[in-house]
Amino acid sequence: MRGERVQKFRRFLHKTARIMRYAKPQWKLCVWLFILTGFLSLLSLVGPYMVKILLDDVIPSKNLGLLFNLIAIFIIIFVVKGLLAIYHSYQTTQFVENLIFDVKTQLFSHIENLDMSFFHSKKVGDMLYRLDEDVYSMDDVLNIVVNVILLESLTAIFILIICLKLNWQITLASLGFFPFYLIAQHYFSEKINRQKEKLVQKSSDLLSFLEENLSSMAAIKAFVLEALKLREFQRKSKKLIHLDLKMDLLESSSSTVVALITFIPLLLILWFGSVKVMAGVLTIGSLIAIYTYISKLFEPIATLGSVNVGLQSALVSVDRVFAVIDTKAKIHDKPNAAELHHVKGDISFKNVAFSYNHDEPILQNINLHIQSGEIIGLVGPSGAGKTTIGNLICRFFDPQKGNILLDGLDLRDIQLFSLRKNIGIVSQEAILFNTTIKENIRFGNMVATDEDIIQAAKLANMHDFIMGLEKGYNTPVGERGVRLSGGEKQRISIARVLLRNPPILILDEPTSALDAISEAKVQKALEYATKGRTVLIIAHRLSTIRHVDKIFVIKDGRIVEEGPFTTLMRKHGAFYTYYNKQFGTEKRSARAVSQRAVA
Repeated sequence: MRGERVQKFRRFLHKTARIMRYAKPQWKLCVWLFILTGFLSLLSLVGPYMVKILLDDVIPSKNLGLLFNLIAIFIIIFVVKGLLAIYHSYQTTQFVENLIFDVKTQLFSHIENLDMSFFHSKKVGDMLYRLDEDVYSMDDVLNIVVNVILLESLTAIFILIICLKLNWQITLASLGFFPFYLIAQHYFSEKINRQKEKLVQKSSDLLSFLEENLSSMAAIKAFVLEALKLREFQRKSKKLIHLDLKMDLLESSSSTVVALITFIPLLLILWFGSVKVMAGVLTIGSLIAIYTYISKLFEPIATLGSVNVGLQSALVSVDRVFAVIDTKAKIHDKPNAAELHHVKGDISFKNVAFSYNHDEPILQNINLHIQSGEIIGLVGPSGAGKTTIGNLICRFFDPQKGNILLDGLDLRDIQLFSLRKNIGIVSQEAILFNTTIKENIRFGNMVATDEDIIQAAKLANMHDFIMGLEKGYNTPVGERGVRLSGGEKQRISIARVLLRNPPILILDEPTSALDAISEAKVQKALEYATKGRTVLIIAHRLSTIRHVDKIFVIKDGRIVEEGPFTTLMRKHGAFYTYYNKQFGTEKRSARAVSQRAVA
């Protein structure tokens, strides 16, 4: 038990010290806060001693001038203390907010630099909670350190000095109840800490649930799942309420027990002090001062003890923040990684094997070569590993076995920034940010001029549509481009790629989710986008790859066929079967539609 308490104290010191490393740029403000806290503590203790002077010296002397001076001093101290408290609060808030800004900046920057395997293992809601709620728990820790631990510790020290000077016997006797208090605090802090961990986890789960459902509202409405999702939301919320109520009960019980333990020694002071007053050993003013100071002493002691509950709770959140910061990126630059200057776009996979979880292989013994300027297609059933090949070229992941080369260089020997700025991606779901059309296109090249953006939009067959909007290029697209259709979003993403003008282009089923009219417009934009580049087309609709230079057929993580379209069709192999199956299904669907129309 004792070892556990020591371990927790060490944990608190370690976490606080780590948080305070972010305070180095504000070290002068830290020193100033310490001085301010000391003055504030001293001023808060002047009152009882002035009452002692009033009872023992001023009233017996019947000196109205002395009384007036004492009251004037008291008023001045009260005003100064109030102003100092406001200033202290402002300085503390400034210190804390600056520090939290630095932590959030580092955390967000670190998350941006983590590899995709991290995001595959974490929920978006959990990351949002860590970036917001968990980071702001540092606010709790720092406020506890400055406004509670530092302030109350200084106050307790000053009170002990004053009380020992007034009467050391009564002071020491009143301190005998501290062990009981510490035992009670330890008991409740353990329970509350465990409850807090459960509460944080359930809150994170609820946020993930909300994020998933809000981003999938179209599917929920389409499948009439509103009632089901509402019941699930209520169930998760009720669990959270139950945990919250239990937490509140534990905190209330802790406060009540502590209040009882701190009340008993005050009765002891009244009895023991009254006896000494009757014996003429102690003045009434000193007794009242000691009683007031000891009650004030138990306030910081009780606060320091009860704050352990909140502190341990906040440290749980702090641990979650540092757990992310301490996560090492698996994909990073080597010290001597090369910067690419003139990329030809020659890509080779040599005996590449890859799996996301090391248990289920996604790719096995992949060997393929894409020559500079060549357009190739990847086809195969869902889950065959087509998109994974594109992800490996971008080095979102590293293969467990084999090598991937770009212009003869292993991707692991190339700077990540240099590699990715030479690759353009158009995915099945166009990724747009909640800003204007112009800014979404500009993300392809942040130094591009407005003329460059307009030219890219024209090449993407999007300029006329944009100019037909009321705000033109300054039209907000909404969250995830919700104000635009799928085809419009895809053409903006193509314009973004054209603005970047990369030598390598990856098209990951960019038209599979579009209607025929939108697909035709996007295909027209893609025809220009693919000119003069090395292009990898991950195809669902096989009609999009009829004119590529070479097709690779992926099945169960292996390349089972490769060659031009006509060659593969003559083989009557896997591609031939896949092609006929797809177009046979489309023809049957077309006939069914025609028959219904005639009927």
